[in-house]
Amino acid sequence: MEVVQAAFDAWNAGDMDRLRDMYDPNVVMQTVPDWPEPGPYVGRDAVMRQWGQMRATWDADAIELISDFIDSGDRVAVRLIWRGVGHGPESNIELTNLFTVRKGRIFYFEFFWDHAEALEALGLEDQAVSENLDLVRSMYAAWERGDYSATEWAHPEIEYIIADGPAPGSWSGLAGMAEGWRDFLGAWQEYRSEVEEYRVIDDERVLVLVRARARGKTSGMDVEQMRWLGASVFHLRDAKVTRFVIYFDRDRALADLGLEG
Repeated sequence: MEVVQAAFDAWNAGDMDRLRDMYDPNVVMQTVPDWPEPGPYVGRDAVMRQWGQMRATWDADAIELISDFIDSGDRVAVRLIWRGVGHGPESNIELTNLFTVRKGRIFYFEFFWDHAEALEALGLEDQAVSENLDLVRSMYAAWERGDYSATEWAHPEIEYIIADGPAPGSWSGLAGMAEGWRDFLGAWQEYRSEVEEYRVIDDERVLVLVRARARGKTSGMDVEQMRWLGASVFHLRDAKVTRFVIYFDRDRALADLGLEG
């Protein structure tokens, strides 16, 4: 996902040399069928030549991402608006890009007008993805306010796991999760987690990258100074969380999911 984000950053900075380096030499770009020049464009030179021609039609343009990145193995989807001004009316093109990343470079990417169609190509269902992401967002909205009281989101037989850190463990069921959650929160003063990013892994899993801010009751040490960049993985079914895994080590979470850091 970081490669795709960096490609958009390079585009918006006007750094086309850096963007070129992010493409595999044999990259393929497939536009939508009614694109002015639908392609496909094969090879780094062909793709960059097309980009140069398209950018030349505007005085200025930029890409605004309007959805979270959705990961599935080596593929990433994101919804965006491509805005351009000059040489006529202002342009606002909304579409979804689906990327395949291999060995740290973009190997293939395709455009879709319909976001649901892009998710279908990714092997996901739009409604399930949206509902799962909305549920996890609502949970973190409460937690970031310091409110951990709600449990309606949890399946009665939920698995709650702390995968690493000072006190790893696992608990089952609502009562078990409540016990583990109390033990976890009780170890800290003023514990807060701030979301850096939500990632949809598939239509049953959501990854959340977080930065923890807390102070240990015994040591008084500020956890943020320890560079605690963690992650949580939620497994969902029928609008309930069936498995909730907390990682103190973000890299371990990404490795367990088969994702790049």
